[in-house]
Amino acid sequence: MTREELNIRISELQEIQDKKLEKFYAWIKNLITLSVGLFGILISFKSDLPMSMVKSILFAISISSLGFGILFGLIVQFSEVSVLDQLKSSRVKRTIKELDGIATESDFDVVTESIFYRISKVLCVLFYIVSLFSLIGYSIYDLLKNIW
Repeated sequence: MTREELNIRISELQEIQDKKLEKFYAWIKNLITLSVGLFGILISFKSDLPMSMVKSILFAISISSLGFGILFGLIVQFSEVSVLDQLKSSRVKRTIKELDGIATESDFDVVTESIFYRISKVLCVLFYIVSLFSLIGYSIYDLLKNIW
């Protein structure tokens, strides 16, 4: 493999990574937007009629886990700024190397998220899953109670 072919392959990998991050952050943005709307709807349509203890607990779990999903989703969304800042720093360092004549053509930017953002990503997905299942349980509780 020639140096030119290697540079082309590295450029392709960088483009793929950039597209992946762009799609991921667009997904998180859409998820947060939908979640905030759902959160508002759930709160506004909550009736004052008495519910069973189980149904009240399922509703509380749904609302709180949805809220935590939104919170950690916002943190993950902010990580985009952190990643872009790291990317900028990496490119500045590479440019300085190029100006000093010590950079190789195969240098490319390596950016990693901090552990805080990686944990936030896991918690975001986990809370959304908990919220979804508890909301399903809340919705079908009366049906299941009548069947048994």
